[in-house]
Amino acid sequence: MLRIAICDDDKELCIELKSMLNEISKNTGEAFEISVFCNGEGLCDSLMSGNRFNLIFLDIELCEINGVEVGKKIREELNDEITQIVYISAKESYAMELFDIRPLNFLVKPLKIEKIKYVLKTARKVLGSSNQYFEYRVGNVNFNVLISDILYFESSGRKVKVVLKNEVNEYYGKLSEVEEKIKNDDFFFIHKSYLINYNHVIEYSYEYVKMSNNEILGISQNNRKAVREKLLRKKQRMRHVK
Repeated sequence: MLRIAICDDDKELCIELKSMLNEISKNTGEAFEISVFCNGEGLCDSLMSGNRFNLIFLDIELCEINGVEVGKKIREELNDEITQIVYISAKESYAMELFDIRPLNFLVKPLKIEKIKYVLKTARKVLGSSNQYFEYRVGNVNFNVLISDILYFESSGRKVKVVLKNEVNEYYGKLSEVEEKIKNDDFFFIHKSYLINYNHVIEYSYEYVKMSNNEILGISQNNRKAVREKLLRKKQRMRHVK
C-alpha cells in the first residue's frame, strides 16, 4: 500500500487528483492511503509529528511555507531521502530551484491521469529498488512497510505476522521467504518463529530479548549461543560507529 499525500491550496485540484488516484486504485487493485493538506504548514506539522508518506504531490505556489521550503524540510531537517516528491505547478520555470530537492517528477497543471499513472509506476520502481520497504500481498492488495519500522516477523501457522510499534499485520507466507527477501543483516532468527530487527532490541539476556514495544520474546535453547554472539557483535559494531 502506498501512503500518498496531496498538498495544494486549490481544493478543486485536490479533489480531482484524489479522484484520479482512486480510479487508478480501482482499476489496478493497488491500495492507496491518501491524505490531503491545503497548506504547507499542515503537511509539515504532520511530518514533524512522525507521519511518513511514500509519495507526496506538492504544489510549489503555496502561501506562507511554499513547496520548495517544504521539500527542503523533508530532505534537510528530516534527512529523508526515501519519500518521493512530485511537484505541481502552473509554471514550468522552477528547474534550478528544485535541483537540490531531487524530486521524482514535475507536473504542470492541468493534471492528466496518464501522467499520474506514469508517476506511480516510477515511484513504485524507485521505492522497490531502494530496498527500504518490505512488500507483501493480502488478497489482491499490495502493501509496503518501511523496513526500519518493523520490530519483528512472527510465524503463526501458515501466516507471517509483521509486527510494528503500534500495529500488527499478517499475510500468508513463510519466515524463510521473508529472510531471503529482505536480505538485511539487522534481522536474524532468535527462534524458528521469530525473525527480529536488532535496531528495536532494548534489552536482552541469554534467554530473551525485549523489543521497543516492551514485548519480551524467548530465545530458543538451540539458538541462544549464536544469538548472544550476534547481539554482542552488533553492540560492539554500533559502539565503533559512534
